[in-house]
Amino acid sequence: MIRIGLNVEEKQKQINEYLETNVDIKKIIVLYYKDFEEKFSTSKKIEYVEYANIIMYKFFYRLLEEIDDTHLIIVNECMRTQKRNDLTYNCAHHYLNQTKHKIVFEYFPLIESKNDFMILLDFQNKNKYRGKGFDWDFVLSEDVEIKRHSLKFKSIAVPCSTEQKGEYLLKKEELLENLKNKDPDTLPRELHLWLGKLKKSFIFSDQKYLARNARYKMSNVTTYKDVNDANLIIIDFPCRRLDFIKYLKNTGTNDAAFLNTCLGADKWYFEDYEEWYGRVVEFYAKASVYK
Repeated sequence: MIRIGLNVEEKQKQINEYLETNVDIKKIIVLYYKDFEEKFSTSKKIEYVEYANIIMYKFFYRLLEEIDDTHLIIVNECMRTQKRNDLTYNCAHHYLNQTKHKIVFEYFPLIESKNDFMILLDFQNKNKYRGKGFDWDFVLSEDVEIKRHSLKFKSIAVPCSTEQKGEYLLKKEELLENLKNKDPDTLPRELHLWLGKLKKSFIFSDQKYLARNARYKMSNVTTYKDVNDANLIIIDFPCRRLDFIKYLKNTGTNDAAFLNTCLGADKWYFEDYEEWYGRVVEFYAKASVYK
């Protein structure tokens, strides 16, 4: 079974119901990612294996020898890369192939595109989906249920003077000259950070903000690494989509207001994140046809 968008209490309920139906289970193994270390309550013996340890020999061979159909494996928030043949995924598949009892929990159904859902289907049944691309019929063929999470994007205009626009263009030219063989994504990343200097006068003491790093040195500006509060005003979007997903999951954020200069890099990031959430909404809508 695959469950999307659940909080820890809802996950616990699903586990309890599964154990009530499958009384032969003697032990639970939870594969989890370190940023989502959720504990579950059960009378069964339970072992937690952190994502980075899935490939470790001290776990791998012992678990392969131990796991059978008296084990339930819970894969909890482990979609960490879009590479379906990632080594950690492949090691997890070896564990999962040992038992028929599997629950896959993930907050969003994708990282970037609907094709990422195949990662979750591989956890459920790697042999069935090996070498296959995404098909909506696969959602129907498995026990998949999805809880939707709404997210509203809002642009807060940061007016820029002609002089500031000129400074931006000079900075862009400077970065282009130094780009050479670097990743081309370096350009919007650095420009997006640079634009933060134009937003300082729009950071007010009675509001809370979220930035990519701690350069502002202000008590009301936190980073994606340290954020605990929901619905903060965004100064910079993170480079990695997974950092944004972590923020949404851990805080329950449903409002993404962004300080937007509307200059190139800001415009690109804002539209990119809006388009990403559009793909999530599309998945929600189409999946509901099948379930």
